[in-house]
Amino acid sequence: MDKLSDNTHKIENILSYLLREYGYDRKILEAKVLAAWDSAVGEPVARNTRAISLFNGKLTVYAVNSVLITELSLLKQHVTEKINHTVGKTAVTDLQFFVKPIKPSTRKMQPRQPSKRLNSLEKVVLTPYIMERIDRKVAKVEDTELKACLKRVFMKQSQRAVIDDVQSKSGYISSQNQPNHDTDSPERGRGSS
Repeated sequence: MDKLSDNTHKIENILSYLLREYGYDRKILEAKVLAAWDSAVGEPVARNTRAISLFNGKLTVYAVNSVLITELSLLKQHVTEKINHTVGKTAVTDLQFFVKPIKPSTRKMQPRQPSKRLNSLEKVVLTPYIMERIDRKVAKVEDTELKACLKRVFMKQSQRAVIDDVQSKSGYISSQNQPNHDTDSPERGRGSS
């Protein structure tokens, strides 16, 4: 029984590492925070607001009018604490409000359409060299289900890298998809004057 708990702990560490390595942990945290917004502010306020994004602890929220923004500004600390309590960690440090019309939510009624990039992943054929590298990375994993899962993750990541490489060489990437050097890390923006 001890061996089973050791393996579970190892799998947890591997998955946590992969989530951090590929940046999914931030997206998962953002999704949790956005989902917690409605319950933190209550149904009447939630109908007239929409949590949009979380970046560096700042939650951006759209509201239908400035009166609502003033009210929410007064409750900023309370709302932040409720969201962080729901999420289970200090994810939100500040709230940023903007007046913007809110359309009725259709998220629950319509399934999200897969992106064109996701569809194009299936068309990317990885070279035998890349497949061999992926096989070497997962070779020491004993659990067959985990090994298969990790192999799929590495394959998808490699396919994304191929697509990104092709798009950047063809000049296909729009300015919206390029990193914002002002808000990323200070090191990225250096040296290009």
